[in-house]
Amino acid sequence: MKNIISKIKWVVLTTTALFLTTSCSSVLDEQPRTGFDPSFFSTKQGVEGGVTSLYAHLRYIYGQAYYYNSCLTGTDEYTYGQSADGNFKDADLSGAGTLDATSSRSDALWGTAFPNINTASGIIENAESAGVGSDLVAEARFFRAFDYFLLVQTFGGVPLDLGAGELKFNTSTSRTSVRNTVPEVYTKGIFPDLKQAITDLPETGRVTGGVTKTVARLYLSKAYLTYAWWLENPNNIPTYPETARTDPDGHDAAWYFQQAYDIATEAIANPGPFGLQKSFYLVNQAENDRNNEILLYADHTEDSELYNGGSLTYGSGGAPDNFAGGWLDGTMKQCVHIQTMLRKTLLSLFGVKPHKL
Repeated sequence: MKNIISKIKWVVLTTTALFLTTSCSSVLDEQPRTGFDPSFFSTKQGVEGGVTSLYAHLRYIYGQAYYYNSCLTGTDEYTYGQSADGNFKDADLSGAGTLDATSSRSDALWGTAFPNINTASGIIENAESAGVGSDLVAEARFFRAFDYFLLVQTFGGVPLDLGAGELKFNTSTSRTSVRNTVPEVYTKGIFPDLKQAITDLPETGRVTGGVTKTVARLYLSKAYLTYAWWLENPNNIPTYPETARTDPDGHDAAWYFQQAYDIATEAIANPGPFGLQKSFYLVNQAENDRNNEILLYADHTEDSELYNGGSLTYGSGGAPDNFAGGWLDGTMKQCVHIQTMLRKTLLSLFGVKPHKL
């Protein structure tokens, strides 16, 4: 019996040794088949795929009911309904619930924006070596500024360093971060990207609903306007991280208000293929959803679940299957009506309504 056991042990040890000597390299040398690693950005296909994902990420914001909830609930435009849970009652600010760090649905933006910012940084850093033109890089710059603008309005100062340095593409795990101040986010992360995007973007989008000079001008104007208000702080609202309400470049609120006006009027004078519809109804009419007043799409398709990013027959209640589409108006489309924002920008500055854009 002992002899048999000894032979079994010898066979097992021999087989294990053979396995370790013949198979070790194939186990340790990764050859990804179903995913992508950062080196993908060094190829033209990788950069173009990254830019495509920047557009797709809009669905995770403007298809996410809890993002709308965090923006609208508690204002005079919206309140919770009969069957609402804590997600909506807490944000109502009416006493029906309690809003704190654990109940706020601000994660709907935070968890979507930072991965997209890192993707944009990867495109910006690798595009030149991959042989991609500056116009495609400008789209990445726009989206990086776009996300930082949403973040700074929602949370105040946020990190510019995601683990590899400020505005650098991070490829390693990082468990710590330092929040930059509001002026740093605007002057380092938002204004430079948008100004460069205006220079390099085309008048007419590369794709239908794609980023253009007009879109970038609008967002730069809105960013200037918002930052000017932050500097002025007429309601004495606290900011985080705490910092002096001074501009690193030495400009005051009036200077930024003027910049907002100048960029907005430049967009009006150079509308490209865009213009105002005759009525607000036409802007939102389902059959007219790709009209020339809509500058940027958070689009869906009814032709393919793969390209739609979500089921066409079942809704899970979140993005990207466009939960907000049914929650708000029952349509399969969600569009960013940026022209309306420009109208508000000019109205808030000068009490005038643009008649041409």
